[in-house]
Amino acid sequence: MFRRLWLFAAFALEVAASTHAQSAPVLQFRLDPEGYHAYQNDPPPPLTLTLTLRNPGPRPVTVTCRAVGGPVLKRFTEFQDGESVLRDETVGELRPQAGAPVCRRVGERLTLAPRTSYTYARALGPQTVGAQVHYRSGWNVSAAAGSGWLRSGTVTALVVPGSRPIPTPTPQAYQDALDASHARWYTRSSRSSRPETRLSFGLADELSREAFLAELKKRGLDPGRVDIEVAPPVQFQKKPTLSHTAAVTVASEAQGYAFTLKVTNRTGQPLKVFQQYCELLAIERVSDGLRMWEVGNGPCPAVGVAPITLQPSESTTREARWDGKDSLGRRVPPDQYRVRLGLGQFVGEAVFTVK
Repeated sequence: MFRRLWLFAAFALEVAASTHAQSAPVLQFRLDPEGYHAYQNDPPPPLTLTLTLRNPGPRPVTVTCRAVGGPVLKRFTEFQDGESVLRDETVGELRPQAGAPVCRRVGERLTLAPRTSYTYARALGPQTVGAQVHYRSGWNVSAAAGSGWLRSGTVTALVVPGSRPIPTPTPQAYQDALDASHARWYTRSSRSSRPETRLSFGLADELSREAFLAELKKRGLDPGRVDIEVAPPVQFQKKPTLSHTAAVTVASEAQGYAFTLKVTNRTGQPLKVFQQYCELLAIERVSDGLRMWEVGNGPCPAVGVAPITLQPSESTTREARWDGKDSLGRRVPPDQYRVRLGLGQFVGEAVFTVK
């Protein structure tokens, strides 16, 4: 994921209670420059927060001052290491622009003209690297009996360490190379033509990475101009100490092979099998350990699956199929192969021959 400084405005606002909601004054943040993003090695952005106080209704609205001064700016800072949090740190007041009203004394009543906007602004310095800062504003005035502070929505400044990545030249050429390589992928950047786009690809395994790199070299494309991540290989759990059997049978089919894992409870007491949504499967060549195909190392839905309870001597099975091809869609050569299947905390394996 690219590390950026994102500044954005949240327009869901809290408004003081009023008997005429359509005429209630509205505090609204507008961030200038809106949507600006930068990287740590960029020049500090000219960050200015602008607060708009608007009366959208057809009638004047009167607010009563409960403290001296204008709207104040506060910030809430979260550091990415999770060690430090500063809550409601006051930055100071926003400066009124072009005659925007401020409270000169407690109890003063200020009238906001209908369909009129007033603005307040505050320039901020460079933001802290490694912190996420949320800004909000409030003004201690009441718009109706019993009401209090007018509060704005929130804007967020996020600065994370990192340099501006070098954009990918001719993004479509890299997309075409991925398709031509037949590499198996889990994620890929969208086909964007924006000049600042840097593509990223999440590949399924090392075979896919090697195939993609070979295709890039063939086409004279620099692999350093894209981000390539490879899903880690499937890692099977160690054999449980519980007494059980986990036997795998292999059957040849017209379109490949069918595998059946049978887990049997030998403990003499109920045994829970904690199933996973993406059960693991790996096929590797016995002679050199080269992994030809695997399932369960890529993105998997975070969906819980209820465990199975096996009574003594009771069994449960899991079936899987393989078409005899590697992750690039190539038919594997004749040889001996090992298949490993997982079912919850249990793993079974078998060696079979591809003729």
